[in-house]
Amino acid sequence: MNLAFVLALTLAAVDRPVIDLSGGRIQPLPLAIAKPLGSQETGTAVEAVLAQDFERSGLFRLLDPASFLAPPDEGMTGIDYSKWQTVGAQALIKANCDASADVSCEMRLYDVARGQELLHGTYTAPRPALRLAAHRFGDDVVRFFTHEPGVFQTRIAWVRESESGKQVMVSDWDGFGVQPLTGASINLLPSWSPDGRMIAFTSFREGGGAHLYTVEVASRQVRSLIGLGDFATGASYSPDGSRLLFSASQNDNTDVYVAQADGSGARRITEARGIDISASWSPDGKRVAFVSERAGTPQIYTMAADGSDVRRLTFQGNYNQEPAWSPKGDLIAFSGRDEHRVFDLYTVAVDTGKVTRLTQNQGTNEKPAWAPNGRYLLFSSTRSGKRQVWMSQPDGSNQRQVTSEKVGAADPAWGPLPGK
Repeated sequence: MNLAFVLALTLAAVDRPVIDLSGGRIQPLPLAIAKPLGSQETGTAVEAVLAQDFERSGLFRLLDPASFLAPPDEGMTGIDYSKWQTVGAQALIKANCDASADVSCEMRLYDVARGQELLHGTYTAPRPALRLAAHRFGDDVVRFFTHEPGVFQTRIAWVRESESGKQVMVSDWDGFGVQPLTGASINLLPSWSPDGRMIAFTSFREGGGAHLYTVEVASRQVRSLIGLGDFATGASYSPDGSRLLFSASQNDNTDVYVAQADGSGARRITEARGIDISASWSPDGKRVAFVSERAGTPQIYTMAADGSDVRRLTFQGNYNQEPAWSPKGDLIAFSGRDEHRVFDLYTVAVDTGKVTRLTQNQGTNEKPAWAPNGRYLLFSSTRSGKRQVWMSQPDGSNQRQVTSEKVGAADPAWGPLPGK
């Protein structure tokens, strides 16, 4: 879906307000979103999406519109910044949307303390893509304040659980715009290609054991990918999209394999006794995290991409699984079974082995998946009764529910940034 926009950077002051991402907990930036001008129907809808994006991001603290002192009809220029300073705003957003068949909104970002306009853009889109126009501006605001890409335009994949089976779904990052990609047989563990065009997944769709398939996101066309051994499962594309990790069982032994992205040239890269499974690439494609029972209990290991230089990474707990390597390369998220025999989320530092617990006393939490900018995690959780997809920041803060499926949702995977 095409989205045309114009973005003008103005007054990029050296001492402009920033959101510091270098430390631990982020200090959210106080932000006011003014009542939109122009078409109230379009403007209110855009405002609602922006507010949700900013609030869920954990980067901003939205101010209550009921506290605003500026008149609702205050324009895009001639702003009385003192009124916005009084209510505590450090940044201000204004929008002016027209009532044409397509969405067209002029949106501006201001530095309240300095009385400066920081961003000025006109964002247009077909009306069905109204949310995308808002996401685009939201990402521009995030990039301005953090110098990193936002995730508001990204999509996620996950598995819908129903009475008739499990099917791979896609939605916006916030759970809106849900679309099915497969039928409801037993489909599991979706994994995005780096360009966002394909999703590999594990399926029992043809009877017998589980094997690997791909589905093209645009056309929903499903193709067989790998049918090696008794089963093949857990596909993971390399960062450059040229290779594929997966696990397969042959001769009663389950190992990690690597193949070309089209499934050809499969080669085993683990040979230890016991189960080796759930492989995940490092962001540079040089190393692999995986789960192995070789020491007696499932633990997280890393190895070179050719299977050499195997190193054990976790030593705490007796059942650690589902490693997911952060796009920043410093952490591996995983799920581990605690003393109550419930699975929770953890991260382990790749360099030091330090383990940090992210969830506790919140039901069963599994299958962590990183946002492409490394600033958020998706995971499944039973805390609300039904298993649903949730998200948090990497330290476990700012936990938010993403899906609200009738039966349940599981196995989340975060798609790439737009344009990748």
